[in-house]
Amino acid sequence: MAHEFFSMETTEGGKTVTLEISRDEIVSIEVELDTELAGMFRLHLAIRQQRDGAWIYLDDERFGIWKPITIKAGFKDGDMEDLISGYITHVRPDFDPDLSRCTLEIWGMDGTVLMDREENLHAWPNETDSSIAAQIFRLYGFASVVEDTQVVHDAAVSTIIQRETDIQFLKRLALRNGFECYVEGTTGFFLKPQVDAPPQPVLAVHFGAETNVNRLTFEVNALTPTQVTMLQVDRTSKEVLEATATGSQHTALGATGSTPPTGIPQGLVYVSRTAATDLPEMAALCQGLVDEGAWFVTAEGEIAGNQYGHILRPRGTVTIKGVGATYSGVYYVTHVTHTWTPSGYTQFFRAKRNALMPTGTEDFATSSARLDGVLAGLFVGGAQLGGAQLGGAQR
Repeated sequence: MAHEFFSMETTEGGKTVTLEISRDEIVSIEVELDTELAGMFRLHLAIRQQRDGAWIYLDDERFGIWKPITIKAGFKDGDMEDLISGYITHVRPDFDPDLSRCTLEIWGMDGTVLMDREENLHAWPNETDSSIAAQIFRLYGFASVVEDTQVVHDAAVSTIIQRETDIQFLKRLALRNGFECYVEGTTGFFLKPQVDAPPQPVLAVHFGAETNVNRLTFEVNALTPTQVTMLQVDRTSKEVLEATATGSQHTALGATGSTPPTGIPQGLVYVSRTAATDLPEMAALCQGLVDEGAWFVTAEGEIAGNQYGHILRPRGTVTIKGVGATYSGVYYVTHVTHTWTPSGYTQFFRAKRNALMPTGTEDFATSSARLDGVLAGLFVGGAQLGGAQLGGAQR
């Protein structure tokens, strides 16, 4: 069984320093990572009064609001990976009548909190959504991994108007392209879900000595749309434009999709109360909605952290085995909450899948793959990085 390690760092005088906290004073540490929401962390510490009347941690400037914090985790001391980097946004001391039960809660968010402080009214003429994303990330000093969007919003026809905070604006642009938008450390991402990334180490359910999942549930939703259509009158020619998307552009993670059998109508949705610049933008919007609807299988469970021996991350894939042929296979991870308490380390996760049954290419035996921040197959500055090809026999 692996033993977890974690540490916390901050910045003092331009230098990175480790926050020394005794394990005996840690009530819990929680890090929540999600594909749609900002990353969050919460520290729950026991505080005690010292002989001079001061309270440990309470007056420490390093735990003040807006102080930067990086939480690292791993299973080998010295081989730690950044789990979240962000800023303290809330501090709540709790003084109980029992001195031994006094605590301090500290929580905060990742770097997107800096992009959510001010609402902006701004016009973006003659830009693509991806170029806007790169410019906004640059304003905050973030490096960027941005996948190119082809549609240029011609100012002679239509101009993109921003009326919200920068991160709200970018997430809106990401949604209409079927993209994800987030910040990890000092890098902003604006790109499609990386469903072709090499899977993270295998999650095993009721699989003898390999079991590392405490509990797991699935849900299959047959009512998700399989076709999306949008109609709009062209602003210059006045002709009726029609765009339709019928199949997901993402790689199928299983062998059986959600298309209903003959005799059952397809799930058809018409886009309404939404305007687009032209036909390519309409097509991109429809495709993004079809891609989202294709995720008709969801999973939710709890991992025994020490048995797993790895840090599961969202926005990557993971292979699940031991749950029968229908549900075993590769899933896209959408949420992970890491929780450390004196009783142990758990990882609560959610995942989704756009098909059932294995494809036959899954590797159910290996557990050595891992993600190291930037996933294989990303588009960086317009150039695609090489990705790994899965192989191996089904188990």
